[in-house]
Amino acid sequence: MAVGKNKRLSKGGKRSQKRKVGDTMLGKEWYDVVAPSAFTVRQCAKTICNKSKGTALAADSLKGRIFEVCLGDLMSKGEENDDKVYKARNMRLKAEEVQGRSVLTNFYGMSMTTDALKVLFKKWVTLIEGHFECKTSDGYTLRLFAITFTRKSAEEQQQRNAHCQSSHVKKIRQKMGEIIMRTVTKSTLEKVVRNLQQEVMGKEINKACNSIYQLSDVNIRKVSFFFKASSQTDPYAAHFLLQSRHQAHFLW
Repeated sequence: MAVGKNKRLSKGGKRSQKRKVGDTMLGKEWYDVVAPSAFTVRQCAKTICNKSKGTALAADSLKGRIFEVCLGDLMSKGEENDDKVYKARNMRLKAEEVQGRSVLTNFYGMSMTTDALKVLFKKWVTLIEGHFECKTSDGYTLRLFAITFTRKSAEEQQQRNAHCQSSHVKKIRQKMGEIIMRTVTKSTLEKVVRNLQQEVMGKEINKACNSIYQLSDVNIRKVSFFFKASSQTDPYAAHFLLQSRHQAHFLW
């Protein structure tokens, strides 16, 4: 087609209009993540989500989110605590309730960091592991994974390795399960979290198994949240959630 015949076309050809791009952050809002009462630092993180539009509510998109926070950030720096234990553990928190601009969370699991776990492995020793499924007194079912290593009985030991027999491994694993089951079943979820912070179960296992074989580095390396108690049927779970709401009201 000859140039100039179609008045709608210019010499440069048909140019597309540029679409105006707005700021996407204008349609979002920030929320404060509130940790459970078992931790000293309650406001541990912030999260972002889209603003409520029509039937799409912001609270629905926040519920169910999982936050992984280092235990050292959840504990106060002024306390006399073992920073090595705190820095080597990550806590998982799950969003349960949204109140204003605060997201109330509950304990959802724990795991040791990869670097702290790999440092424990050594030559000439026996690795002993065990996992146990326990139910707390307030109806939460947890799965705990324990790990430990054998060590030389004394510095004067001439033998190079510190391997133990399979019968010793079975006895240690059995004793490990008894201590973990007894501690968890008699405690609420909040008390179990406090025990994990101070590594109480690891110290009890080490003390109880010294008569069987010398152990070192007894740790609860992982905790999985296996089943959640219903607040409608369990009064303890309802009380725990009401306590978190009450404390969040005074925080904000």
